[in-house]
Amino acid sequence: MENHSSNILYHSIAISANLPGDIVSDIFTRLPVKSLCRFKCVSKSIYSMLHSPNFIKKHTSQAIQKDPSMILRTEFRLYAAEEDEEHSEVRKLQVPFSRSLEKIGISGSCNGLLCISDQRHDEDIYIYNPSTRVYRKLPVPEFDIPTNIDSTLFTSLGFGFHQNDYKLVRSLYLYDKPLEDNDTYKCEGRIYSFSTNKWRKIGGIPFHIRSRVAIMVHNNFVWTASRGLGTGMSILVVAFDLDREEFWEVPRPEIVITRQCQIEVSVFEGIFSIYYMWKNDRVEIWIMEEFGVKHSWKKQFVIGPNLSLDDGFLYLKPLLVMRKGKILIEQGEGELILYDPRSETATNFKIRAAPRWFRVTSFVGSLVSPFHNQ
Repeated sequence: MENHSSNILYHSIAISANLPGDIVSDIFTRLPVKSLCRFKCVSKSIYSMLHSPNFIKKHTSQAIQKDPSMILRTEFRLYAAEEDEEHSEVRKLQVPFSRSLEKIGISGSCNGLLCISDQRHDEDIYIYNPSTRVYRKLPVPEFDIPTNIDSTLFTSLGFGFHQNDYKLVRSLYLYDKPLEDNDTYKCEGRIYSFSTNKWRKIGGIPFHIRSRVAIMVHNNFVWTASRGLGTGMSILVVAFDLDREEFWEVPRPEIVITRQCQIEVSVFEGIFSIYYMWKNDRVEIWIMEEFGVKHSWKKQFVIGPNLSLDDGFLYLKPLLVMRKGKILIEQGEGELILYDPRSETATNFKIRAAPRWFRVTSFVGSLVSPFHNQ
């Protein structure tokens, strides 16, 4: 491995010395970020190029086109995994601020940056690039309602890139009578931007957000939510429009949700989607071909009924879509399968040296800094 790294460095020096700068830059945008971090010591010109906002933007765009990597999360540790068609290997990530968190939670991934917070209340929030090991702690948002009540507090976060700026939305719910009426609560929302390094108050939240982490689609943070109680409770999909800074309800397909079904919002091959996960049975992947337009819903895949799966799984949860169209699916705690929609077959997906229990977050390696708006 050491000889291989030396050869890469030698060739990079030769390339930079004998080719025009724009060609060198184009070649380097196609390299993995792990190699680029080594090249920073090759020459002043390469160091300057690798810190150029324009280069970082091009490199990130190239990285997004490739198969995403995975971050595995346990309650106390993070692991990085790079997958191929059959298996993957992991390495433990060094998280410099991990001791300041009671339990590690990932509240979003965008352009190589992870939004990491304490699972309890999201009080301490960090933006961390695990490829460069650079991180930034965000100021603690101030709320009008108390945030130091463990059993009656719920928080949710959204993290993404909008109008050349990274932004977060944090919602907080305080239940007035947690043992009597789960629909009685106070809620507030705050929005943060990198450019100002400040939180500010946003309008009321007319829904009860259920998912702790939002996805981002077309300048909107999207969550699952609910309204009402018991048999009168409605399961919703809601969004926060970052352009208008307003909450709104996203129409769902006309499917009756029972206690045997869970839903999750996601992005499937670049398109907003909902996963209907039926207990011990199947998962239906629906895509919204025109975001926000109800009649544009289309059932894309039904996965599960014709597969020979291990007994004991509860829900099939799609995680990642690979570049060749195969779908990585979780069928239990740490149990993964790789599903091929063309042949409608599935194979076990093994991760060497993985912890027994973990959650998966998709991730791309980049040079994006938590301190700049690239």
